[in-house]
Amino acid sequence: MSQQPPPDDRPAADAHAAGDAPDAPGVIRWERDPDDGSGAGVVTLVLDDPARTANTMNPDFTAALTAAVDRLEAERDTITGVIVTSGKPTFFAGGDLRRLVGIGPDRAGEIFDGAMTIKRALRRLETLGRPVVAAMNGSALGGGYEIALACHHRLLLDTPGCRVGLPEVTLGLLPGTGGVVRSVRLLGITGALSTLLLEGRRYRPSRALELGLVDGVVDDPAELLSRARAWIAAHPDARQPWDAPDHRIP
Repeated sequence: MSQQPPPDDRPAADAHAAGDAPDAPGVIRWERDPDDGSGAGVVTLVLDDPARTANTMNPDFTAALTAAVDRLEAERDTITGVIVTSGKPTFFAGGDLRRLVGIGPDRAGEIFDGAMTIKRALRRLETLGRPVVAAMNGSALGGGYEIALACHHRLLLDTPGCRVGLPEVTLGLLPGTGGVVRSVRLLGITGALSTLLLEGRRYRPSRALELGLVDGVVDDPAELLSRARAWIAAHPDARQPWDAPDHRIP
């Protein structure tokens, strides 16, 4: 079983005001750009689980993601866009395998319910009505790339060892939080199967860009968030291509 995060001494209301989800303090930090006088701005969700060296999908993350999306919807009128990035050296490592190996058939429903909760939250995020950018500052694998697929624009920082993909099949698993459906709608059935789903390949940034898995590769870490903000400013009405009435699977 994976280690649980340390308790937070702050009252829940204070934790929320400081930018943390009250259910799992610090797992997702809420950062807002300084007010430019318009009363609206970009919100950055920083994935940064304090109890782990890498971000993973676990009950703490599930609670924090749901709380963050609840707040985004509540404050939608004062938000011009959303950036999803990480406070770790990598963006997101995927499922919490240490936790999964300790769960037997009697707790299968718990895993299913958790995956469905994340799927619902990601769908709410991509239909928020505001542009959402994944600013991936390192590897995005498994559930990490599924998070990116739920964003309207995907930027990837070219760091040493950085990889993108859905490698779950190499462990006898399938993407469980929307990756199958979104990859098919993005790449087509054949493209999704051969590129992502059947062999669990992991791609370097340049190859991920060639294959259409990401929309841009950034060389300078200092430019990652500025590129994300620029895209948001240029695409205020962004939505997923599959949410357009005339969308056809490639």
